[in-house]
Amino acid sequence: MSFSERLQKVMDEKGYTKYKVAKALHMSATTISNYLKSKTKPDTTKLEVISLLLGVNRKWLLTGEGEKYRKGNAAVEKTSGDLSVRDNDEFTVRHLVEIVDKQASLLQARDEEVRKLMTMNEILLGKLTILLEKILEKL
Repeated sequence: MSFSERLQKVMDEKGYTKYKVAKALHMSATTISNYLKSKTKPDTTKLEVISLLLGVNRKWLLTGEGEKYRKGNAAVEKTSGDLSVRDNDEFTVRHLVEIVDKQASLLQARDEEVRKLMTMNEILLGKLTILLEKILEKL
């Protein structure tokens, strides 16, 4: 069973939709949908938050290995049919998601800088090759 299948199974067992999970975790429904369709996997922080919300072990959710359910209290309470993270956990979840999103943006910016440097490096190597050929011709 894949990560996406385990995620769907636990959500079904608990009666959670991707919209309820997304809202509780302050993520988009598209992100949860991408996890369920095996298009992407959550990073370590988001995986931990999802496993806390669902009350399952992170390792089991990711690999299928180990105990399925967390020992002790789950970080989720069901109230009036709505999924919600306990008040003391909601701030932490929101903060962690903001940190992860900021880090992802910084990594994307660095990736763009690396791409520009690589392009510039290729151009300079091309010019260097031409200069070396001209020097060799004169020898």
